[in-house]
Amino acid sequence: MKNIKTLFAIAIATVALSSCNKESSFDYTIPPTVQDAGKVTLQFENYVGNEALQLNHAYTSNGQSISFSEVKYVITNITMIKENGDQVVYNWDNLNKAGYIIDQAEEASRTFVLDTMAAAKYKSIRFGLGVKKDLNSLTTAQRKSADFYTRTQTKGMQWSWADGFQFAKFAGTYGTNNDELSILIGSGKKGKKLKTSWNSNEDRDAFRYVTLDLPTRPTLAKDGTLKIVIKADLDKILNGENRVTLSEKIPADQDNLDKMFPIVNNIGGRQDVNGKAIIVKKVGSTTENLEGLVNSPANKTGMFSVLNVQ
Repeated sequence: MKNIKTLFAIAIATVALSSCNKESSFDYTIPPTVQDAGKVTLQFENYVGNEALQLNHAYTSNGQSISFSEVKYVITNITMIKENGDQVVYNWDNLNKAGYIIDQAEEASRTFVLDTMAAAKYKSIRFGLGVKKDLNSLTTAQRKSADFYTRTQTKGMQWSWADGFQFAKFAGTYGTNNDELSILIGSGKKGKKLKTSWNSNEDRDAFRYVTLDLPTRPTLAKDGTLKIVIKADLDKILNGENRVTLSEKIPADQDNLDKMFPIVNNIGGRQDVNGKAIIVKKVGSTTENLEGLVNSPANKTGMFSVLNVQ
């Protein structure tokens, strides 16, 4: 795969699991009123394996030399889950307030504060990688989420040719010849190139919902503070459950899209916004799973884990 210009990663999400617990029945669109607001600081730290990420530094991933010159990804839809399973969401559909762009080149972007979280004992945190389908429109965001629209535009996290946001961007070089690397993640919508082989009315959705258990069960006091440090291990992009070899030729059009599914799942796991498993199907099929893809519902975290809680 010499001189790559763009890898556009998208996925079909189909329900493989169902659940009737508190979390799956929660109405995500109506955040609860919080009277005893505390503050939770989230800090994202990028790594390659056990090494803190440095831009333009050579690493080895799945036996391949790789260097990153640009690392950006969008975090939205943050939820803290109490010990009893109740959820406290943070400005669920307000991208201006709760849409973040993690940028390795801008240290300040990697830390932010959730300022209306309920006093409670918490067991886990959940967040979206990317923008969920009903909000993933540049046209709508320009009217309803102007601040987020401007920030993503400034950061180069919008498609120039489609009405949607880029969810993640990993640019740099790979291999002994320092070939160009450009991995771009985002959701696709039906278009002329794919309409003849589209297998359903669903858009090809790359949004992933990441659930991380906290290593301790910290208690957030009324008007108190809590800090959670989250690790993003970029080695997982190529060296996750799906092993990706960059020397392989990636075909064009829909075949290229299938080749990108392993990268999407390595980065964001396989959980949709309702907490259900995402199973990727072949283009043109509603029943046949994509070959060569680790497609079981176990992994919900992708490249993310909790480093520590303070």
